[in-house]
Amino acid sequence: MSNPEILERKITMKDVKASSDPRWCTGCGDYTILVGLRQFMVKNQLLPEDTVNVSGIGCSGRIPHYMNTYGIHSVHGRAIPVATGLKLARPDLNIFIHSGDGDALSIGGNHLIHGIKNNTNCVFMMFDNQIYGLTKNQTSPTSKKGLPTMTAPEGSQLDPINPIQFVLGLNCSFVASTAE
Repeated sequence: MSNPEILERKITMKDVKASSDPRWCTGCGDYTILVGLRQFMVKNQLLPEDTVNVSGIGCSGRIPHYMNTYGIHSVHGRAIPVATGLKLARPDLNIFIHSGDGDALSIGGNHLIHGIKNNTNCVFMMFDNQIYGLTKNQTSPTSKKGLPTMTAPEGSQLDPINPIQFVLGLNCSFVASTAE
């Protein structure tokens, strides 16, 4: 970063937006998360070349493709260990982890626990739509009890996991939610 041209550069929304346009279902909340992340980068002047977006599988997994940063689309439930390894190797990078409710609480649940406990200074964002959305209507760990899905046509038999209560029980360093 000793290059004066880089130091004087002001990051804009155009700088962090990738050339490909998002392809999510109409009304999907992922658009809001994407725009919010871009605004955060601009407000905090995070250089795209110093930022990595790491995702698992699912709709949230598209975020790295829509950001003009480095990106890793990891395997299902493994975004946290991939991001942790990257942060340990390159602590100077800004690392954002994107994971869906099924990706984080089911397939990668153990990684979420250890990721919180290790606290490697990454930002973890869980996109909770209460369903496996990409595979079209399969029950996830946060699906409401009684919700009929392709995998539970008679309705989900389990009480949903409350992600906020879950991470607060692990003494997470910071927790926020945009919904109830």
